[in-house]
Amino acid sequence: METGLMNHQGSVEVFVHPLSTPGAAGICPEMLEVAEEANRAGDYDLAVEIYSSQLQDLQQPDRGLCLRKADSLARAGRISEALESYCTAAGISKLQPHELPLLVETIAKSLREKELGGPGTHGQSNGGTGEDGECPEEDEALDLFSCRMCRRLLHDPTTLECGHTFCKRCLDEQVIPECVQCKVKLPGPSPLRRINVVLSGLLDKLFSTESKARKLWVEGELLWKSQNLKDALDKYNAAVELGQGFPNFSDRDPHY
Repeated sequence: METGLMNHQGSVEVFVHPLSTPGAAGICPEMLEVAEEANRAGDYDLAVEIYSSQLQDLQQPDRGLCLRKADSLARAGRISEALESYCTAAGISKLQPHELPLLVETIAKSLREKELGGPGTHGQSNGGTGEDGECPEEDEALDLFSCRMCRRLLHDPTTLECGHTFCKRCLDEQVIPECVQCKVKLPGPSPLRRINVVLSGLLDKLFSTESKARKLWVEGELLWKSQNLKDALDKYNAAVELGQGFPNFSDRDPHY
């Protein structure tokens, strides 16, 4: 089946993305059928493996195949990897709203689960820390939109070779030999690392106010470093005013 709708977990109708070049050498319709059956059965990792294998056999990436892989990754909860696959598809042709329901659904579900997690999931001072100062819930509180380096909402998100994403500024300012999340060795500082525009756009839409506050705060830090103290203070104040609904917003910068 090349196009159409299929049920996702029996409730949500999901578009099956059409292939750009269904007759291309390397595409196996039978394997794609197996991938769709795997998705219906909830074996999303198998579907991802099949789509990845099919893409590797192609001379040029097929946009529809990239989107199918991205959807399966989103179903599996592997959002960072899914975004990379969506980015690949976007590089071939602009993404359309009807192509992103699974991504939006998965993100919304993640946010709902975080809200239902109860108090303490946002780093509140009582009841959350362990004796050694590192509480096991701390990493869980950092959702998929947080930078593991500055522990804040991602700003200018940049994805490393291993697939994990951090603030571009954090990567530029701290030379790290390995990914702080998965410990994979990194090739060293790269001026060619690009901002993940799909994730950046999602952050702006989903966290409009906090994204603006983060931007103002970063601008304030840059002004502070250039000794422009008055303008820096204005930026900090504006950021804090916007970020009042977010706990410990100003904790990151020691100057504040």
